[in-house]
Amino acid sequence: MNQRYLLHPTSRIIAQYANEAITKGDNFLLPKPLSYLKAEIKSAALSIWQDNWDNGETGRSTHDIVPRVSNKPVGWNREEIMFVTGHGPFPSYLLRFNLRTHENCSCAEKGDPIHYATKCPFTLSWHLQTPTVSLKLQWLKNILTNNFPRIRLRLLMRFICDENNLIVEDNN
Repeated sequence: MNQRYLLHPTSRIIAQYANEAITKGDNFLLPKPLSYLKAEIKSAALSIWQDNWDNGETGRSTHDIVPRVSNKPVGWNREEIMFVTGHGPFPSYLLRFNLRTHENCSCAEKGDPIHYATKCPFTLSWHLQTPTVSLKLQWLKNILTNNFPRIRLRLLMRFICDENNLIVEDNN
């Protein structure tokens, strides 16, 4: 501390009071602002949600693409959500609910989203390049972040939804 500062009589008194406040002072409650409490609650809720998302048993394919929870939407439309989650008019999905007796497409291969996007002869106009098994996740992320593949994906999903009777083998 500056020596000239301590030579002034009031400075010494101020320093003495400051020292007493540190060593002998009474504790007092300083309430936190509401914004702080809201931020703490939001942080705790996101932490619990993230833990549930990381350790859950469902939604694993979506978790691989969107590993962090957030209050902000991912920006996917209906068709993209159906493709990523596999929920929709896919035989592989409908079989889980006994709405089909098999999971095959009309071309006799497993009717899942990747099949329709890459192999199915009935959706040839909307095919995307077939990913290698090791790069499937990156392939899907690239589709969802690049505009041209996203448009093709939307058109594919609209076709599958509108013309499902043509590409899904009869349930008999």
